[in-house]
Amino acid sequence: MTISRRLLTAGATLLPLASRAQTAPPAPIDPAIRSRLNELRPTGFPREAVEMTVVYPAGGGMDITGRLVQRLFERVTGDRSTVNNRTGGAGLVGHTWIATQAPGDGHAVGLVSNLIFSDAARSGGRWNWTDIDHIAHVNAEPLNLVVNADGPFKSASLRDILEAVKARPGTIRVANLPGGYYEYLIDQLDAASGGRFLRVPFQGGAPGITALLGNNVDLAFGFFAEVRSHLAADRLKAVAVTGRQRTPFLPEAPTVNSVVGREDVNWGVSRWIAVPRAVPADRKAWLAAAYRAAVALPEADQEFRSLGAMPDPALDTPEKLRAAIDRMAREEREFLSMRAAR
Repeated sequence: MTISRRLLTAGATLLPLASRAQTAPPAPIDPAIRSRLNELRPTGFPREAVEMTVVYPAGGGMDITGRLVQRLFERVTGDRSTVNNRTGGAGLVGHTWIATQAPGDGHAVGLVSNLIFSDAARSGGRWNWTDIDHIAHVNAEPLNLVVNADGPFKSASLRDILEAVKARPGTIRVANLPGGYYEYLIDQLDAASGGRFLRVPFQGGAPGITALLGNNVDLAFGFFAEVRSHLAADRLKAVAVTGRQRTPFLPEAPTVNSVVGREDVNWGVSRWIAVPRAVPADRKAWLAAAYRAAVALPEADQEFRSLGAMPDPALDTPEKLRAAIDRMAREEREFLSMRAAR
């Protein structure tokens, strides 16, 4: 199944592309929002730009989301913000900086995801994801499994690819982000195939997609923002998505679960804002309120949908967010325990 430009355009009224969403000027900020934030604002804060650390390279789903949130933060607060890509170690370098080196004065925040759990484990006990405070949910989305539309699997389904892996183990190349749920997904695909993929490591999702476009790998995983334009141009083809149900953004793509007969292939990303524990409580409360206000703007919902991600209005307090993060961490620990026992 090739996701054509026609199919993507047909859903544009429901799922507007970012460029379309930006054709109309954004609505003015509700004065009540500014008033509420000014009531919470600590005296003299922020005195400089609030820097958002993104731990993956420019151009990927995390980076695109981070720059959108940074812009909306500036709109609701009237304050300056910047984005800094602290990359390396497939996320470990940036996550380590947020947990152990970021200044605790509130001028440094991180856009993090559930990949932080595996990076905490990879840190060798130097830090844990519980060492930082998680204050505002942003959005969530599944992983899309894609092949090159002119490559060796251009006419293949995911089942066809798995059969090729079984027939030729160690030769079918898959883009991998080591130490996290890309790796876990490949483990599950290996088990379903009865063979094994050849894992080609990358620092982020976007470089893996670039390699796929050059036919340097046979299968890659990407978020919708990373693959959307390539699907629209018929350069890539979606073969499946993770999660318990199909995504409205690629409605014809089956779930991996339905193809392989499992229920636990649900790896995706949940993104949120985190800050060092040392940030004073009043600054932390203001930052949480500011980022929640930013992602609640109507244009945020429109642009998130254009990126293939969905906000979760139910996670509207730091307490609810932390409970959700605890649940995600527990589910990952349970998966890893079963993985180690095999």
